[in-house]
Amino acid sequence: MAFKVLSPYSQRLLRVSALFVFTVFLLTLVRLEYLIWNWPQFHAQGAGRILKSFLIGARFDAAAAAWLSLPLLLVSLVPWPAAWEKAWRIAVFALFLLIQIPFLTLNLIDVEFVNFVGRRMTADVLFILTEAQGKAGGFLAAYGLLMGIAALTLLFAGFGAYHLLFRDLRWHGGRPRPSWCPEGRLARGVLAFLCVLGFIIASRGGLQKKPISFVDAQVFDTPALNNLVSNTSFVLLKNLNQENLPKQRFFENRAAMEAHLNGAVRGKSLLEGRRAPAPQNVVILILESFGLEYMGEVNGVKGYSPFLDSLARRGLFFRNGFANGRRSIEGIPAVLSGIPALMNEPFVSSPFASNRVEGLGSLLKERGYSTHFFHGGQNGTMHFDSYTRSAGIDHYYGAREYPDPADDDGVWGIYDGPFLRWMEKRIGALERPFFVSFFSISSHNPYLIPDNVRSRYPEGPLPILKTIAYTDESLRDFFAAAEKTGWYENTLFVITADHTFRPYESRFDNELSRFRVPILFFHPAYEWPKGIDRDQIVQQIDILPSVMDFLGQVLPAENLLARSVFVPGEKSAALFVDGTYFLVEKKEFLHWPRGGEPRFYALGDAGQSRPLGGAESPRAQELLLRLKAAIQYFSEAMWENRLAVPAPSGGGK
Repeated sequence: MAFKVLSPYSQRLLRVSALFVFTVFLLTLVRLEYLIWNWPQFHAQGAGRILKSFLIGARFDAAAAAWLSLPLLLVSLVPWPAAWEKAWRIAVFALFLLIQIPFLTLNLIDVEFVNFVGRRMTADVLFILTEAQGKAGGFLAAYGLLMGIAALTLLFAGFGAYHLLFRDLRWHGGRPRPSWCPEGRLARGVLAFLCVLGFIIASRGGLQKKPISFVDAQVFDTPALNNLVSNTSFVLLKNLNQENLPKQRFFENRAAMEAHLNGAVRGKSLLEGRRAPAPQNVVILILESFGLEYMGEVNGVKGYSPFLDSLARRGLFFRNGFANGRRSIEGIPAVLSGIPALMNEPFVSSPFASNRVEGLGSLLKERGYSTHFFHGGQNGTMHFDSYTRSAGIDHYYGAREYPDPADDDGVWGIYDGPFLRWMEKRIGALERPFFVSFFSISSHNPYLIPDNVRSRYPEGPLPILKTIAYTDESLRDFFAAAEKTGWYENTLFVITADHTFRPYESRFDNELSRFRVPILFFHPAYEWPKGIDRDQIVQQIDILPSVMDFLGQVLPAENLLARSVFVPGEKSAALFVDGTYFLVEKKEFLHWPRGGEPRFYALGDAGQSRPLGGAESPRAQELLLRLKAAIQYFSEAMWENRLAVPAPSGGGK
């Protein structure tokens, strides 16, 4: 014998509460999948730290589940007629699928996608996901197992929600109604109040004064564990509530602010009187995901880029090179236009994309250069074709312009090897002097190499390392062919990466190493003057003023966040990710999350750090002023459309 003991109204509230708990369980389940799928990042962390990340992560799961379940609660608070009970269940089930399944899907995608940018997915990255359209076949081949697990998880979510909504709530055994299940109006009101209160507390992450935010997930010294603490639903929803670029004002006096920036140093360039004669060509090679960790000799290991290592020995290599962002869509504007990624959304897709961009293309075109961008990807990928036009580059060559579709990898575009060979031939026909930029694609997931050469490259702890070796050898072939041309001896080559990828050595598993990229200047016939500080902090945005300095061209306006590597003086790099700012110098760095307190660290090899305390010391205060100056300068530059300011007489050289 069984009979119902709850009124329809109370049942609705309890069903929605059960869906909330179920959502928390699903997010925890996906966290477990994340842990297992990326186990090489966690196996050395210890069971205690991993368990702690799950326990702290429960707050973030509850907050996200509360936000996403709120529409279901509101629908349930409405006094539906008892005759509409089936309609209510269908409506809530449809709402659950409509709201929860897309967010759960994004969490499942992030199980692997987090490795590409080193952090949880944010709202702006939804734009980047559109680039995967039409490439499902390639991803299925590479991640078939992960997609199968994701599909089963989504089916389980739908089945569980259906079971919780459509199974009758009954009290079995013929016993009287328990005292804790009254059906009076007052009791139903109390139950509704408790449900609303519970949702509010859960959405805040607890009873503390301020709701939890990104900074509350930064509890470990290892980025992987911090990513494990959070969940994608929470990050996406919290990101929507944040202003993309707050108007920051720390200095009332602009001159006082500018005095703390890299561009405030007005020393004489070490190249004065020693520049190469005749107009010099410029070739910038941007390598997909080539983190500094993957090189060999500079890290004291064998590495996966022997040719890049050989150029580092012969050229001007900066060991302390930093990317200004964590994504390709941030790296290209930084390298070509000197625009750092100091806000939530990439510049290219932000409301500031229409700002005036004084890129290398436009600067060199004004000085008689022909300007070209080679990218083996499908035309339109990441809007690189339209962005490079805005940066003053007249000619774009993508997969559409490449003559042989047989060299297409089937996912992103033309393999690096054949595309570089084709590019070398095209360069030979260009009007001189020329400016050429190249962006590789093969070291992007799913890490495809032509079948006929795949066995030539070593396997490594990460799938990307095989393609790093492939692209490195493709560069060797490109340089070998270029050496036989008439333009090679009069060309400055700059080699860097767009961003880093996942670390495989524990010493690189820290926040700063996620920004460390090679930055190399190479000229086959030019001897670099002594005195250049090869250990100085160099960031991608320094490439533009450095190239112009090498060419002996005075900048009419300067981005004061950057400075030529040939102008001596102390330098720093301001970096930003997930609401946290970093100010990096040779021996120290400052870590400052929005809404939190600055922390001061000693900087060791490969980004390893030793805490020096808060920002009370004079040195920490000095770094904090530099960081505040960089934040304010960038904020004003974007809002007022003036990243570069007029240079003093002589361009500061």
